Amino acid sequence: MKCLIVTTLERQVLLFLVPHIQLLQEMGYQITIATSIEDSDLLQEKLPNVSLQHISFSRKIQSVSNVHAFFQIKSLFRLESFDFVHVHSPIASFVTRLAAPSTIPIVYTAHGFHFNENGSKFSNQVFFLAEKFAGKKTQRLIVMNQEDYQKAQGILDSGNIHFIHGIGVDSNYYNPKNISQIDRVNMKQSLGIVQNKLVITHLAEFNENKRQMDIVNAAEQLKEVYEDFIILLVGDGELLDDIKREIAQRGLTEYVRCLGFRQDIRAILSITDVGLLVSLREGLPKSVMEMMAMEIPIVATDIRGNKELVLDGVNGLRIPIKSPHKLMNALSILLNQQDLREEMGAHGRREVLAKYDVKVILEKTRIVYESIQVNKPIKSGIRTEKIKTINHTD
Repeated sequence: MKCLIVTTLERQVLLFLVPHIQLLQEMGYQITIATSIEDSDLLQEKLPNVSLQHISFSRKIQSVSNVHAFFQIKSLFRLESFDFVHVHSPIASFVTRLAAPSTIPIVYTAHGFHFNENGSKFSNQVFFLAEKFAGKKTQRLIVMNQEDYQKAQGILDSGNIHFIHGIGVDSNYYNPKNISQIDRVNMKQSLGIVQNKLVITHLAEFNENKRQMDIVNAAEQLKEVYEDFIILLVGDGELLDDIKREIAQRGLTEYVRCLGFRQDIRAILSITDVGLLVSLREGLPKSVMEMMAMEIPIVATDIRGNKELVLDGVNGLRIPIKSPHKLMNALSILLNQQDLREEMGAHGRREVLAKYDVKVILEKTRIVYESIQVNKPIKSGIRTEKIKTINHTD
């Protein structure tokens, strides 16, 4: 049996999809991954028994690369047969469903619909109509939060919609008890952080949706009422250099630091006292689940996805979007109350174990895979481990 996994970027595969791909392999599927590949060696190292197809997807909706990607995917379907396709991320999902033959069953995981409470009326309508159109080629739709589940009723029949709490977090790996105090001390030393400083961490790509600028504004206010803190902004992206300049110009380098893209997220979370996510739009953010698993209280914006993870006053505090002053106040409350931080952190880990652990999620995902109605059984063939780049002229 053969399954095609499609997502816009290689990084999305590495960060989110490895356990799900391994589940399919355990179920007997040969896996082909179609994505925009930057580091093929790393991808092949993490997933040694998969075939890779480079597809020139772009996250920019109007990019001509997505037109090329459409023809590349169409060519791939002419060259290979698959029992079913699992698509992720909005652009790759739409392009693939547009290009796919109607005979191939497609599972679509919506990591947060692009029509949402903070979108404009026009953009929401456009994105909804696009999902409605692509839904005609979607056999199973997986959503991650209650709001998307309700909205999905207008896209597919309810019997084909599955509500699964995200992609899961490995609560054994993200477990503060598995990290020694010596390791925490060493981690702070490696980052040049004074041991008694409280650490606030934000894990997210630098873009307009993630609103790192709100954090910079809040830090400028917070340092006037509380001194012994540092905010770590982890990630890269198009706005990274702009944020770095703002930090320097405002004289905040002692309080806010950009770490770039990191592989040692667990180590960073092991020294984190308060977690942040101040986005405008989310599906069900894995970064928040990882923080919860590490018994870290959260300050998050009061939006779809965040609302299901962060119970206000229970395992964290919720604030309105674009509200640096309220962000500052929430951080001040948590920084000044160690007992409250510990109580909220413990509750967050209990929530993860009950609902969001990767083992729980994979069992629910297995049920979706087993429900797929395959039109024609495809016999497994000989596969290549080499990366192929499909040109639309093929």
